[in-house]
Amino acid sequence: MSKPFDVIIFYKYTSVTDPKGLMLWMRALCLSLEIKGRILIAEEGINGSVEGTRDQLDQFESEVSSCSYADFHDLWFKSSPGTGSAFRKLIIKVRPNILNIGLDAEADINPNITTGTHIEPEELHNWFTQGEDFAIVDMRNDYEFTVGRFKGSIDPGMKNFRDLKELIPSLQHLKGKKVLTVCTYGVRCEKASGLLLNEGFDQVYQLHGGIGTYMKKYPGQNFEGSLYVFDERMTEQFTDAYDVVGRCTGCNEKSERFGNCAWSPCHKQLIICENCEPSSIWCSDTCKDSMPQS
Repeated sequence: MSKPFDVIIFYKYTSVTDPKGLMLWMRALCLSLEIKGRILIAEEGINGSVEGTRDQLDQFESEVSSCSYADFHDLWFKSSPGTGSAFRKLIIKVRPNILNIGLDAEADINPNITTGTHIEPEELHNWFTQGEDFAIVDMRNDYEFTVGRFKGSIDPGMKNFRDLKELIPSLQHLKGKKVLTVCTYGVRCEKASGLLLNEGFDQVYQLHGGIGTYMKKYPGQNFEGSLYVFDERMTEQFTDAYDVVGRCTGCNEKSERFGNCAWSPCHKQLIICENCEPSSIWCSDTCKDSMPQS
């Protein structure tokens, strides 16, 4: 009987003095363990997700936590069930940032200096049950929001995380209010909450471990739909008793099956149900009008 697979997600903002050396070391480690995934490395830290059997991942976690390239001793690995094919290959890259918030280098957010107050899933659950007055701002892209979100949360309308700085004016009405930023497993909120603080929001919190960690503790509570994930699984569910909230871009029927805008230069991810023809679904009239006429 084959062993089950897990997917682990991990990130940490910490100084990496030799990103290229870490990349080469990590690539050799992953190849030796025969695990696949995507990992980004920068001077500001690491952000990645890989899939393997539990034995493979236990060794990976042990080796990374004790490596000499950065202080990863407290690196938090968040695990969820895999399929054995969540990633097609291994990709490890060195980038200027592990997360691009669209700011100039001198204005970029350093979460080790400026970030929102972390709250644990248990505290958020108390906020919900006690009727706390707060606003949830979802820091994910709009297509992630469409397939699943906390009830009553605000979607700023990001096509890409780099858009956030331009969308801050739409959130001005939340100044003076308790604001909670949420994202998949936490990495985007580290910078997003810091940006809100720099923009004059004074009660900024972030959900530690993200939506995925909350849903593992409280499956099916206060969240509707599925959690979008950036691998071949596309979505993750935490309970069988959930409602599909995504809607097909073509026919508006309930679905959480993803495809791409038919205008190939755009290629934006869209929900496209099995009954709709992907080659005739566009994300906007602009893309539709850009298609060559046959």
